[in-house]
Amino acid sequence: MNLFPLLSLFKGVRLRGVLRSAVQSLVGFDADIEDLWKNYHCVATNYSRASEQRIAHGNLVQALLASISIPGALPPVVRDGELLCDGGTFNNFPVDQMRRMRGVGYVIGVDLNMRSPTQVPPGELPGNISLWRDRLRPPARRRYRLPSLPTYLMTVTGLYSMSRQTQAQQGCDLYFHPSLERVGMLQWKSIDQIVARGYTHGKTVVASVDAAQRRLLGLGSAPVAQGQDGQAGHDEGRAGADVEPGRGARPA
Repeated sequence: MNLFPLLSLFKGVRLRGVLRSAVQSLVGFDADIEDLWKNYHCVATNYSRASEQRIAHGNLVQALLASISIPGALPPVVRDGELLCDGGTFNNFPVDQMRRMRGVGYVIGVDLNMRSPTQVPPGELPGNISLWRDRLRPPARRRYRLPSLPTYLMTVTGLYSMSRQTQAQQGCDLYFHPSLERVGMLQWKSIDQIVARGYTHGKTVVASVDAAQRRLLGLGSAPVAQGQDGQAGHDEGRAGADVEPGRGARPA
């Protein structure tokens, strides 16, 4: 964390190191996007030009950092003399970008955005002392279901993008939307729980795809979707653009 947060709450040094280590272990060197064996792109927000920017060339680590540098939490990335930050400000589920790419046949979307509205008790917001007391209670006994300051700031930056989710969802041939209630944006320690939920949800969605669409998407025979308790899964899921699922956001 920055001792003097003039530009961001966190320096991002550890995150940069994690990304460099991951790229090095997977590719064997500090790769550019052009070095990858599959086409890749990501979306960032160009702060200097107040526009959405698709990144499809150049250093891979720099591109990844630019696409996830949440304003206020992480410092922006300098690229070609311009400041880039998290693409979620403009387009957190860039299905349209994928659709415009040459040679793309089918789009598989994984949406991690929260859709359920945040409900709070009627009346005035509590003061700081009341909030602090409430935060000391166990989660199940808290009176105020309010976001933390970092979560609030980071969510606000992506509200415009989130408002376009329904339109983007309709552009997916296969759509995943795992339920992530009670999982905060910064809860890194919950990664195993998140992966388990996503895996269970994914099997449910794939199992719901009919035979004709499975052939079009190149999927094998339908698996039996299992919940975490070993029973047939009943998590929210949808295949195609006509079935509604259950709770980011990026197309694959």
